Amino acid sequence: MKRKWLTVLCLLAVAALLTGCDSQQQTGQTFAEVTQYLGPAVTDTPVPVNSDVTGVSDGDTTGDGSDSIFADNPYVVDPSADTAADPDAQAALGEESGQTSDTVVYGQADADATVYPYAGSSPIPLIPIDAPSPTPRTALAFTYVPYDVTSLGLSFQAPAGWVPDDSVNEMYTLTEPEAQIKDGQLGVINVYAVPVNSNYNDNSLVAEVKQRLSTIGSTNFVEWKPSLTASRYLMGGKGIYANYSGTLANGVQVGGRIHATYIDNVLYCIQITYPLNFKDDYLNVFAQLRESIKRTGTK
Repeated sequence: MKRKWLTVLCLLAVAALLTGCDSQQQTGQTFAEVTQYLGPAVTDTPVPVNSDVTGVSDGDTTGDGSDSIFADNPYVVDPSADTAADPDAQAALGEESGQTSDTVVYGQADADATVYPYAGSSPIPLIPIDAPSPTPRTALAFTYVPYDVTSLGLSFQAPAGWVPDDSVNEMYTLTEPEAQIKDGQLGVINVYAVPVNSNYNDNSLVAEVKQRLSTIGSTNFVEWKPSLTASRYLMGGKGIYANYSGTLANGVQVGGRIHATYIDNVLYCIQITYPLNFKDDYLNVFAQLRESIKRTGTK
């Protein structure tokens, strides 16, 4: 009998021990999983740091509250700016007041292009500094000699070797040799000395130059561009001059200048025609003639 009770007591002791362990395990400390804190998930649209009360940041160029990576880029010109009304902007673009041109925007991204992360380097304008410059043309060299034109009562200096022609009354012509032709056009100098009446005045002189321009332009030109007239002394008297340029029917481009004055009831006029691409060279010839021309007798 004693053995049975001893066995029962042992079983109860074991049961009590197991019950205590199970309770201790359920009420023991639970350790959280160790993870790296990455911050809370963002579910709402973030507000820019520099936003004002309207929600548009200082660098916002789109009006949607986002900062543009080009906001502080000095090379970006705002295409919406009115450069025609802003003298400072015009000066930056090399424009004069009252002139407009297409605004050049450097570093502007295509709105439909793929957006790439900003890497930290500022966009810069691409300037073709390595593009080859055209080789400057050597200036033409002329040797000047005096020409005495007794039929007109004039003398002047002009290029040596040019072919003279005085077959037309009241006109003397010098023509560049055919071997020296450039761009299909020879240099030609015409000098006129035409008697006028005592009523000839400054207004008549202006009208004369304009009429001669009209006559030249109506002969074999498909494009004609005369300049306005301006005043400049010639042979000690007040003179009127004008420039012209145009394209002949055969495609040759020419330029020229005409300068006239009247002294002692005589209209004096000098004219030069040249290949347009050599304008500066032949205007030097004209300047030499204008500075050296003088009267040698009575016409």
